[in-house]
Amino acid sequence: MKKKKHYFHIKKAERLEIAILLNRGYSIRDIAKAIGKGKSSVAEEIKNRSTKGKYDPRQANIKARLKRKYSKYQGMKIREDEELEQYVIEKLKLDWSPEEIAGRIKNIDGHIKWHCRQTPIS
Repeated sequence: MKKKKHYFHIKKAERLEIAILLNRGYSIRDIAKAIGKGKSSVAEEIKNRSTKGKYDPRQANIKARLKRKYSKYQGMKIREDEELEQYVIEKLKLDWSPEEIAGRIKNIDGHIKWHCRQTPIS
């Protein structure tokens, strides 16, 4: 039986430790072992949070906070519009996928106000 893996966000202090160990030439595997995370988690953190090819823990923390903030905001757009929320709930009960719901709103039920992921936040 496989052991179930749990994902935990990388904390600010861990980002600082990653930067220090990277600067000292440690491998991703060694960094992961030092902070108690999986090597793929550390590799993704470095890849996704680096700026101009350099890992800065302060910038990485800002990027992570913004990503969490805006991922939550997408769901709040639906909650803010009662008609849209009811429409989505109704279609989900019919086992429609989010893509089917969005496509239906966009192409057929155009009277319902909707926002796509790429909609700029004003």
